[in-house]
Amino acid sequence: MQRPHITTLALPRSPTWPSDLLAPHQAPFHFLPDVFPFSKFMLATPSYLIADLTRDLDDLRAERRLLESMKDDLGIVFVDSAEAKAQAEMVNAQEMDTEGVRYAIDRAHRLLADIQRREANRKETLAKDPEALKRPVDIPEELLSLNPLASQQRNSRGPKPRRNVNPPPPSSSAFYYYQSASGSPIYLHPLDNRILLSHFQSYASFPDEITVEVEAFSEGSVNEDLRKRCKYLALPEGADVVFIETDLEPIVGAEALKNFEGALKTRRTKRKEKTRKDERAKIRAEEKEREKVYGNPLQWGELGGYTPTSKIPDDWSTARPSADEEVTEEITASPPVEQSSGAWGARSFASALHASPSARPQHQQRGRADDRDDEWDVDLAWHEMQQRGGAKRKQGRGQKLVILGGGPSGSRRR
Repeated sequence: MQRPHITTLALPRSPTWPSDLLAPHQAPFHFLPDVFPFSKFMLATPSYLIADLTRDLDDLRAERRLLESMKDDLGIVFVDSAEAKAQAEMVNAQEMDTEGVRYAIDRAHRLLADIQRREANRKETLAKDPEALKRPVDIPEELLSLNPLASQQRNSRGPKPRRNVNPPPPSSSAFYYYQSASGSPIYLHPLDNRILLSHFQSYASFPDEITVEVEAFSEGSVNEDLRKRCKYLALPEGADVVFIETDLEPIVGAEALKNFEGALKTRRTKRKEKTRKDERAKIRAEEKEREKVYGNPLQWGELGGYTPTSKIPDDWSTARPSADEEVTEEITASPPVEQSSGAWGARSFASALHASPSARPQHQQRGRADDRDDEWDVDLAWHEMQQRGGAKRKQGRGQKLVILGGGPSGSRRR
């Protein structure tokens, strides 16, 4: 990309830029090469404006028919207002189609065709004889006689006069930088620009196009500090930009990268640190989102599903063991939840029926999930109720209860 100092217009360096066709201090037409994807401003021809407004009017008429079918009177009012404004803009575009505008458009087309023809001839000449353009051109004496000033300058013994004895170098008259070929605001990292400058010695000597492998990228927006450090961009504050970090070894060679080993190592270190920070932030965000969906892990531990130190899986409903699976791990007992005592004491039939599988005997967990499990839970709740009642009558005596289950007939003995 080349941007002269006198303008904010930046286009890919080509035979048409800068030239008489694309003057740096003039707004170009939209149909000229590289203008539409790269230029920040351009001129639209009247025919282009009329075609664009015609599409807008067609869309507004279709929207009006839809709103009429829905009987949306308020929406129809807004569509009518937009349609009237589009028609007024179309009238202005038709009035701009003057003779002067048509002449400027035709002149741009002629200049473009002339430049393209000269460029095709130059490429054809280089293909036949690569050294042809480097040899000096002999000017016939008859042609020089037509220009007395040129003939006088050639015959004079003194040096040829020049307007500017020390012209500024190309690097000081324009900015050069690389941008994505699609026109997106994607630019090469400043360190990569320094590496290329060290290899090619000047910005004007940079290749017109390079193909690089992207190692990383960083997104941001333009602020005052970035505008001072990257003056070549000439972007307004708040504009989104992306800087890519690339591997330039295929272009400049491994020898050119040795002088920048420290800077490249520092950049890789910062990149890895940023990746770790982003990963930690992602994990914290996932944990917060999981707590919103499944609740606080401490609360699940108090209810018997998980301990306070247990980690909630991604799908906790499928992570709990089924009745047919063998439970081999021991779940830490959590403090009991205080409940109001009723006719059945601190434990009710409902809580017994919903007890976790870990609270059952080992032979029950290995057995099949049938009606015997439910009967065992009911008997256990009934036993606890009798035990609390007997404890009130016999304060000094303890009771023992042995429950045998899993027989062929499902009988029990007490």
